[in-house]
Amino acid sequence: MKNFYLTFVFFSLGIIFTACGEATKETTDLKIEYPEELDELDNFEAFSLKPFDINALIYLPDATANIGTSVTPEVFHEMDSYFWEIQVGENFHLTIEDWGTDAAFQDHLNQLNDQDIYIVEFLEKEDNFAYYKTELNVKGKGGKDNVGVEHISFHVIAQHTIDGINYLFKTKSEGCPKPIADFMAKSVTSVEPIEVAS
Repeated sequence: MKNFYLTFVFFSLGIIFTACGEATKETTDLKIEYPEELDELDNFEAFSLKPFDINALIYLPDATANIGTSVTPEVFHEMDSYFWEIQVGENFHLTIEDWGTDAAFQDHLNQLNDQDIYIVEFLEKEDNFAYYKTELNVKGKGGKDNVGVEHISFHVIAQHTIDGINYLFKTKSEGCPKPIADFMAKSVTSVEPIEVAS
């Protein structure tokens, strides 16, 4: 009886290892290819904005990103509005603004420099992309050590010209925690126009 039990166990393990090996082979044959210039997008899924009147693709975090994402991104947009909001789960909230032919990116940066409510620190800054941190500028006798709560948030903004229209892709005005902003930075820099087949 003992020999029968051991034989059964080894036979079962053999079937399990064989099945696992075949499943691994099948999944490794599936490859998702992204454009060469878009690095490190293995936790992202291409999402078309064409149904929402923007002729572009954006790469959004998928369920493997571990940021509390849902399976399907949601887009909120009112007809004839110049504003869109993309939500992926509870934490990822990205906005898009249509600025027509105005180059609003530099105006946004200028507004940051003209205010004194927040201390702004740029973590990355390029021609049409910025990743920055804001911290509440606490003044007065007590200083920020007596405020009790750190007022720090992270923000990203990118401008893309699609079909002659300038769009700003950015975090909501209140910003977000750094791990979410890291994902957003990849999303807003991954936007690419959809090429019309000739």
